[in-house]
Amino acid sequence: MSTPRLFLCSGATLPPDDPRQSVRKVIPLDSLGDDANVNLNLDDVAKVFGEHLTPRLTDLLELAAYVFSADSSTSRGTTWSNEGAVENYDRDFHLVLPMRDVAFWQQVSVREQLRSILSFLTDDKWEFDFVPLTKTRSVQGYLSICSEEWPFYGVDRVIMFSGGLDSLAGAIETGAADGRMVLVSHRSKGMANERQQDLVSELARMYPGRVVHVPVWINKERSLGREHTQRSRSFLFAALGTVVAESVRAKGVRFFENGVVSINLPVAEEVKRSRASRTTHPWGLLQFAKFFGEVVGRPLIIDNPFIDRTKAEVVASIASNGAAQLIARTCSCAHTGHFQSKAQQHCGTCSQCIDRRVAVLAADLADHDPDTDYVSDVFTGHRKPGYEQNMGVDFVHHALSLHRMNDNEIATKFNTELARAARPMPNRTTVIKRFVELHRRHAAAVNRVLIDQLAKASGAQFAGVLDPTCLLAKIALNEHLKPSWRRYGERIATILEAGLPRACKSQKPKDEPRLQEICDGILAGSGEDLVREFPFVRWSSSMTKPDWSDEATKVWVELKYVRKKGDIKVITEDIAADITKYGDNGRRTLFVVYDPQHLIPDDRGFAAPAAERKDMMMRIIR
Repeated sequence: MSTPRLFLCSGATLPPDDPRQSVRKVIPLDSLGDDANVNLNLDDVAKVFGEHLTPRLTDLLELAAYVFSADSSTSRGTTWSNEGAVENYDRDFHLVLPMRDVAFWQQVSVREQLRSILSFLTDDKWEFDFVPLTKTRSVQGYLSICSEEWPFYGVDRVIMFSGGLDSLAGAIETGAADGRMVLVSHRSKGMANERQQDLVSELARMYPGRVVHVPVWINKERSLGREHTQRSRSFLFAALGTVVAESVRAKGVRFFENGVVSINLPVAEEVKRSRASRTTHPWGLLQFAKFFGEVVGRPLIIDNPFIDRTKAEVVASIASNGAAQLIARTCSCAHTGHFQSKAQQHCGTCSQCIDRRVAVLAADLADHDPDTDYVSDVFTGHRKPGYEQNMGVDFVHHALSLHRMNDNEIATKFNTELARAARPMPNRTTVIKRFVELHRRHAAAVNRVLIDQLAKASGAQFAGVLDPTCLLAKIALNEHLKPSWRRYGERIATILEAGLPRACKSQKPKDEPRLQEICDGILAGSGEDLVREFPFVRWSSSMTKPDWSDEATKVWVELKYVRKKGDIKVITEDIAADITKYGDNGRRTLFVVYDPQHLIPDDRGFAAPAAERKDMMMRIIR
């Protein structure tokens, strides 16, 4: 777990002898005043809003901004900018917040709901101390409540508008049905803002008098650090929607997100916990409705009408409503603003870019999604080792696996995820069947697109000019057919193979425990959260444990260190014993053998006992 954080918000202070200050990194957060490091600003909507926010809604707005800032500034497996410390994947947050309506926030039920929601979204530990606000804080410039004379008062839903394909499709369908639209957007970067504004202008032209846009600027100072996963963003988004919904007395808040992304089945066994987004997960939206309904003191509906649609079906609906020309103006990339110029808004390597490009091709709308908008071509562009290559292969492996499985096999393999997604809905058995059908349609679309792209690239592959790191080259080498656990093991081995020789270049470790410490640092610095010396399992009359384990993939890692020739015989016997013990316990095992002096005379013969087992693999590192 990472170094625990204690965030003191809105000028909160602690007594000098408070013990939390000695065990936590203390970071002040403030959204107002000369020392503000969290920027919370709603564009000028005073011409349609007349009164200030209630104290409780102002509290909610600040709470959501502080949660998002804490989340997006605390790294998972990378560097904490203020100290250069290496962090592991799980995090521990404690926020102290002065509140205006402190009696409401101090209720046990409110705090428990808040912790539960954020833990579900981020898989981190969250604790809150709500204390009375003692200093007057001006809220001028936040948001105000509109009057009943305003034409948009009492709309059915406030629509969350990100400027991506799904939210655009939802807005277009709402407008085509003669609905009034109050679009709420969160902005943190200028280039994304320009595309949002452009889309809103087009929607206003298409549906005159039926569109109003409430753009909200929320970001933080760069010096706080940056964490790209930002799993709490949907909490911030839903909070903004709730504030606006209460202001216009809407019945609720509406997200538009295709069901494949909302349910978000893991594309690989090691994609787990907070690595997998839950932004619009059905269970999460139900918890949002309960929590934010309690905040506003009335029933509040938070829903997603696209839960039964694939991305390709969502894209097709844009065209069927006569707005295909707007596809090119949307942005889907996870890394917007981190690269290149305004002319290119898609990296081409992240999962969102892959999903977008496949969906547009599956809907036969490629002409409306220019490949010049991608820094790297999704299918033939260069991919860096690690995340970029793994993400592409995992995406294909997952889709192909779904395509090959029948309905019962899908329901069985993903039983836990499908049941949790269906839990908030009536007729769960029927809902799960719909979800299975949804994923089969998605898999069929991905399969069609990839076959077509492989055919188009066959000439380049034959001529040897296809980039060997690109997605199609990996598919041509059948990388996507390998079990995900084996690709995960290869990734761990590759990380150690790249880092270990450098770390030990000037001085070799004195013994295996020291070598393990070095490997620990290399793995943690690469974002891998393997567990040391766990779990214990019984074999015969004794207990055994691996050097590292990953319980999601059931992969164990054993490290061996060859320092002198005499070690080879001992290590060979140890590996043979481990193969039996771990194999009997159904454990897939990666053996990493560090042989810096090239003492092993025959690598193939040495590795043969592990290579002959389908659930074992070995990597010799020098």
